Amino acid sequence: MAKLERKLYQILKQSNTDILLDRIENWAVPGVPDLLCFNKNKIFFTLELKATIGNKVRLSPHQVSWHLRHDQRALILVARFSDRGKKATVAKIQHRGGLSAGGPTHFFLYKSSQIMDLVSRGLKTKPVVGGLRIDEIIKYLSGLGAKAPSP
Repeated sequence: MAKLERKLYQILKQSNTDILLDRIENWAVPGVPDLLCFNKNKIFFTLELKATIGNKVRLSPHQVSWHLRHDQRALILVARFSDRGKKATVAKIQHRGGLSAGGPTHFFLYKSSQIMDLVSRGLKTKPVVGGLRIDEIIKYLSGLGAKAPSP
């Protein structure tokens, strides 16, 4: 995982109590997502972590291929942050709720089925969930597999 993606993982880990997160450090099979997750509804899913400046999301051909082949319960979490100064880490931005000098930081969650749009259009692709705080993403991930209430 790249440095900012590691920081994104730390934010996710510290902000979450309902999802078990296991980092996958797999260099033998390129393209495998960063995290294997298990939520309170006993649902497994994978999560690819990406950090970016601007709208472009860098995905390797191996990652694209993996997501095209595994489009069920495979997700991509992207953090966009300001490039104002080298001290602008994802953790500091999340703590402050956004950098006043560089604008707000956003988090975007995409399904694997959106991978080709994400490659071609970047963050202009409509996310499943997006917002200024990671809490909205965690709420969505925690609810995967939940049964709808009976009428």
